[in-house]
Amino acid sequence: MTILHIAQRRSTILDYLRDGPLDKRDLLDRVEASRSTIDRAVEELIDNEMVREVRGGYETTLAGVLALQCSREFERDADAIATAAPALTPLWKESDVAVEFLRGADVSLVAAADGMRLLAALGSALRTADEVQAVASQIAHPEQLETLYERANDGGDTDLVVSPSLFETLSSTFPGWLRAVALGENGRVSVGSVPEYALAICRAGDEREAFLLTYDDGRLHAVLRNDGAAAAWATERFRAIRRDATDRREQVRELDADARFGGIGDATSPFGETSAVAADSGEPDGPAEALLASGYAIDGGKLRTPAYGTEDACTVAFWMRPTDLGGGWQILLKWDYLVVALRRGKLHGSVYDPDNAEHRAFTAVPLSSLAESRWQHVAYTYDESVARLYLDGELVDETEDGYPLHVAEIGAALGYHYRDRDTGVHDPTYEGRLYDARLYGEALAAPDIERLVSTTDPTAVVWDSA
Repeated sequence: MTILHIAQRRSTILDYLRDGPLDKRDLLDRVEASRSTIDRAVEELIDNEMVREVRGGYETTLAGVLALQCSREFERDADAIATAAPALTPLWKESDVAVEFLRGADVSLVAAADGMRLLAALGSALRTADEVQAVASQIAHPEQLETLYERANDGGDTDLVVSPSLFETLSSTFPGWLRAVALGENGRVSVGSVPEYALAICRAGDEREAFLLTYDDGRLHAVLRNDGAAAAWATERFRAIRRDATDRREQVRELDADARFGGIGDATSPFGETSAVAADSGEPDGPAEALLASGYAIDGGKLRTPAYGTEDACTVAFWMRPTDLGGGWQILLKWDYLVVALRRGKLHGSVYDPDNAEHRAFTAVPLSSLAESRWQHVAYTYDESVARLYLDGELVDETEDGYPLHVAEIGAALGYHYRDRDTGVHDPTYEGRLYDARLYGEALAAPDIERLVSTTDPTAVVWDSA
């Protein structure tokens, strides 16, 4: 047993003896324990040099005081981790989040009754801060763009680091916003490798508070807020990320100088590297109850969904913007043995039969029907009777097959394929971008596919260029 474990078990006696010396009778009067228990505890502490015998009884040694302090800090950290654990659930196990940020943190889960409380606090902090430093791979609540735009117009000090994908989205969708923020008197936008969580540090006078946002399948999951040592850690984390990032002001200068930012309007939220559109009941985008997963998480620079399986029928759908149609075999989506890929001059969807080493329920369309560097929607449906392939909401191929569909409970891989399915080793294969991946447990009908296309178009945003 380590000295820390002993200090935890005997913390009450250590604490009393810190104010000693006290004899065992004194301890018996103060501690709710039997004489034999106190005798064993004191002997154990003496054997481990955490307590010594002196005139008048016993007292804690320096080693005992330090062990007690370490024990109390351990307990506080354990409590902090337990409090923050539900907010951290979506993060990768090796995510760089320090315990010091969690100590005393205010935590708000979006799904809870007060879920938007800290998001509102973040908005207020962004508006009133003298200085804002932030890193992000996505924008889950686009109204944050309006707040940062107002800061830029007011000359607020704003330093942002965004992912390459989010920078590309902002450049194409909100060039007026990007010019205002990056080229403002006190603005800066850099592009680099950012964590899967967002981080914002807001300074007002001598006070700093930091916000950490986590996302679950592309949607905001939780917000944590802290100050003091936590804000100091967040600041150092930001500086480390920015050191490896590239300033993009020169690229921003090349954007349309006449573009104006007129607000987010009806922009699809969220957008960026882990974009997704939530499918709530009543939304005109297909049967919500059949939706297994939407959006995706970052995985080695490519994308993956959570693990789901289905029997008898399915639909997979996503937006793609390929940049190299002639680049050989490119996996767009692989869900167990269901594959949608660019291969041999075709876009095809099929289910692989490993027992007979052949593709079943095969559908395809020539690559001449596709376009490079343009968003196109792809959907593949199969119901153990007919497989159908849709492009931009239109049926482009179908085939009959009686192959029994079974998709094991596994995450769908987008933009790469597994070399070793059992261990999850994968290779990147796709050149381009992907958006709003969806897995359904049934074969959607043509009208549902059409509505899905019309309601999730990544280019359907509103910005004022007048």
